[in-house]
Amino acid sequence: MSNIVSAINSIVSGVRALRHPQRKLSGFARNEDGNIFILFAFLIFVLVGFVGAGVDYTRFHDVKSDIIESMDAAALAVVRYQAKNPDLDEAALKDYGRRFFHENFRYDSQIEALEIDFTITSAKVIASVDGSMKTTLLRLGFFDEFDMHTTNEIGKPGSGQVELALVLDVTGSMGEYAGGAKKIDSLRDAVDNLIEVLDEPLADENAKIAIIPFNNYVNPGGASSWRSTWGDTNAQAMYHGARFFHVDQNGNVDMDVPVNHYNLFDSVPGTDWMGCVEARPYPLDELDTPPGSGASSSTISGALSTPDSLSSPGNTYESRAAQAFTDAPSASASTSQLTSSANSRWVPMFVTDGLDCDANWRGRCPYFHGNSYWSRTDTFTINGSPTSINYWRSWFVDPSYDGQNEGSYENRNFIDDEAYIGYYGGTPTARYAKIVSDFRNLGQNPYSLSGDHQAWKDMLSDYGIQYNSEFYDTDITSSNDSSTANAKEYIMRMAYVGWWDPGSETYLHKFNLNPSIDESISDSDSSMLGPNLDCPAPILPLTNNVTTIENHMDKLFPNGATNSANGAIWGWRVLSPGAPFTEGASYDDSTWQKAVVIMTDGVNTAYDRSTHFETNPTTYGYGIEERMGQGINDYDEMRDEYDNKLLRICQRMKDEQILVYTIVFGLNNSETEKVFRSCATKPSEPYYYKAPSGSDLEDAFGEIAENLQQLHISR
Repeated sequence: MSNIVSAINSIVSGVRALRHPQRKLSGFARNEDGNIFILFAFLIFVLVGFVGAGVDYTRFHDVKSDIIESMDAAALAVVRYQAKNPDLDEAALKDYGRRFFHENFRYDSQIEALEIDFTITSAKVIASVDGSMKTTLLRLGFFDEFDMHTTNEIGKPGSGQVELALVLDVTGSMGEYAGGAKKIDSLRDAVDNLIEVLDEPLADENAKIAIIPFNNYVNPGGASSWRSTWGDTNAQAMYHGARFFHVDQNGNVDMDVPVNHYNLFDSVPGTDWMGCVEARPYPLDELDTPPGSGASSSTISGALSTPDSLSSPGNTYESRAAQAFTDAPSASASTSQLTSSANSRWVPMFVTDGLDCDANWRGRCPYFHGNSYWSRTDTFTINGSPTSINYWRSWFVDPSYDGQNEGSYENRNFIDDEAYIGYYGGTPTARYAKIVSDFRNLGQNPYSLSGDHQAWKDMLSDYGIQYNSEFYDTDITSSNDSSTANAKEYIMRMAYVGWWDPGSETYLHKFNLNPSIDESISDSDSSMLGPNLDCPAPILPLTNNVTTIENHMDKLFPNGATNSANGAIWGWRVLSPGAPFTEGASYDDSTWQKAVVIMTDGVNTAYDRSTHFETNPTTYGYGIEERMGQGINDYDEMRDEYDNKLLRICQRMKDEQILVYTIVFGLNNSETEKVFRSCATKPSEPYYYKAPSGSDLEDAFGEIAENLQQLHISR
């Protein structure tokens, strides 16, 4: 390299002469035969510039990197030295830091006016380096030196300054055992270990912890202020009431009036909304956009694109994360819907009732006699006139569970089905019989629908029921076929919520038939029933109160299926400074490090259901609704998309400089392990752990806490 530089310097000497005609080259300049040489000399000058830039910028990068590494090491050394020698004065600490820097820095001779200084506070050490480095070849272009000014900031042990969201799996399998201990108890012990490690930062208000329990659902709305502040109180969001239809006080179906889930809860005696919400329209379900204000179209388009941070994956796990963006479905909602303020709010979860009948008990609904379901004709007084209606005793049979008893149904007992099929009769049967009669009449003339009837048809079409010449097929023997009358009337039963009573602002003659839901349900029970089916304990926002954290952990109970993506997005929302949770520090406040721990003991799942609904209820409704994106409409597709959603959410958190720790507990599943490795900040400890037993889980939480308490470079 030195020979090349010497040769170039010789050429440059000639070029410099060309730039000074007074140096006895005036005759040469007047000789036109020399133009080629001048052009050649100019090109050589340009070449020298490129070579010089490469040489000098390489030197600059090497020296700058060494400055940063030496400065980080020196600042860390000062903190550790002070911890061992708390009586040393500031001058002695600074002197120690300077000597430590020089021992590690390899380029002292190349830096002019080198100055190293330290600012030492009770919580951190700030190191700064000033100086300049002379260029070599770039001086020909009048660029003489590089400014080498650099600063960093190191937090001290115990200063903490960490906001930590614990996203914890509380699904039904957490009631099982791993390594001789109940998983939910092992989780409590593990969080206790984490708190113990972070005890001093928590006490000094330098650390805050949030708890986000998740299963299929997350419960962010238990606070009384949620309903009026962030909930969709006016039922304007596109999914609010989409599975139900409104019947006015005169018994007429009015599809222009959305069924408000808050009113449904008011209609079930003794039952309050616990706080679980449905997911927002995709891709808003993966974003931390504030409720009450519409997202921009650029935000929506950006969410559907692969981020720059994954444009060139560096390993298998980054490739898996990138694939999650590549495989993302198209949104089911339009851009105008996604950018509306109404769809930015959350809809309270209201899970419909399961069957309360016993198909094997003759005399109770549905009455099965021989090879057919018994039908009957009753006369009811409707709107003052006697009306004769023929109806099946099998109105409420779920086609997938024909012949099974009520214990097979996942949600039951907050209405009484028998009252609707003539076993009790009376007002509930009469009111509902009119709706069924109207429904059947629509089927007799499917090509002349208008107004509310057309809207009714459109809603039912979303569940796979088409109005055609065979709309009302009385053959109910092949009950798994969604074209049968049995299946159609089951959809009607699920969508019907009673008649609206303006005086009480509730729906009557359905949910109030059986006010006793199940008073035996306790926090330790995994069979929570009713409209709050499987709703977990609420989110605990960021706090440094250890007693509050420990008490909240005691409230967790195992139930429901697994959707870790839904847990992760609420972990992000709890950490962010914006609504609906505002306890988090600003992203611009570098004194706080945000981190999330995502722990699961199972694979993501949406239970299969071999009916027109495709799945059991989820935070996205039923599979057939395709609320996770176009084409995502059954168990397998939803399960895979849960994995992809988790990866996309994790990547967005990492792009916000949030540290992501993941733990797989008591589980052997290669795909889930790969997903959780790909989700983590790095695919190995201390960011990813596989914990076979409760003691391993406790160790993992403890090591994560120690890692967070370790000194981190925040600026």
